[in-house]
Amino acid sequence: MNAPRPVKRRARRQWTAFGILFAISVVLMGTSGTSAASDVESGFNYAMQPPVIWLNQTADTLGSYWSAFTQIDRLRTENDQLRQENEKLQEELARMPAISQLNIDWTKISEAQQSLAYASTPARVIIRDLSGVRARTFILDKGSDDGVEVNQVVITAGGALVGMVQSVGGTVSQVLLLNDPASVVVGKEVQSSAIGTIRGQVGGILLMADVDASQTLDKGAEVVTAGESIPGTDARSPYPPALLIGQIESVSNDPNAVVKSCYISPAADFANINYVLVITGYKGGIPLGTPAARGSQAPGSSASQSPTSSQTSKPGPPASPSASR
Repeated sequence: MNAPRPVKRRARRQWTAFGILFAISVVLMGTSGTSAASDVESGFNYAMQPPVIWLNQTADTLGSYWSAFTQIDRLRTENDQLRQENEKLQEELARMPAISQLNIDWTKISEAQQSLAYASTPARVIIRDLSGVRARTFILDKGSDDGVEVNQVVITAGGALVGMVQSVGGTVSQVLLLNDPASVVVGKEVQSSAIGTIRGQVGGILLMADVDASQTLDKGAEVVTAGESIPGTDARSPYPPALLIGQIESVSNDPNAVVKSCYISPAADFANINYVLVITGYKGGIPLGTPAARGSQAPGSSASQSPTSSQTSKPGPPASPSASR
């Protein structure tokens, strides 16, 4: 059966094209060494030189652009890394003053513990409530596991009175601050030895009241703990004597009154205290008529007691709510 005509025509064209290409190849091979071929080659190279140069320049330009693009991307990545490292260093640098202050405060509290006449335990303030909406308190990172007990007195590294332990857990304790309205302590003006009852006020300042009108109260004079019981109670004061309370800001003198009063600025900087000392070696708050009170040592000699012995005898309950202040 005969093949279709279109197939024959296609085959004929293929053979014709092959023959033409073969003939051209033979001619070129025969004339490649002649001067005419050299002239044609030179003319062709000359004609193609501008496009080749343009292509080379374009390729170089595109290569430069690509190199710049990849370099910009690399620089952007390095810049992001440097920015992150810089932010980290800035955060660490911003924390350095606080860390340095903590180290300074710890050094001070450690030195104060060594020089204190009573056994004590250093503690760090982990929560502070100074708003006045609730009771002004500190939460310390030391509790009954560290020998801290209720009614123990808390001071700063400089010996300023902070407050009294109000409640105790195993690893934490709560301190009622000196400037809270519920806090009461008997104070003494250093220069005149005038005695008065000191209470915290709503604004955070202290009021020293019930001072004998015949006594002198001077503005700027320091006030310390008297180490005496609150009038009308039968309990020994839980506060050791001579702890700094603050400085007199103003005095109220009424010539017709039998008592006078004054306002005191607390010596303790409650907003910036980081570490405190809990005095564990002074036993106060013991009813004066009990054998424990009659057999207790004087404050100066209590430093010779071991911390263990000072922590095993717990203070008895006060006779009245105000006696625990």
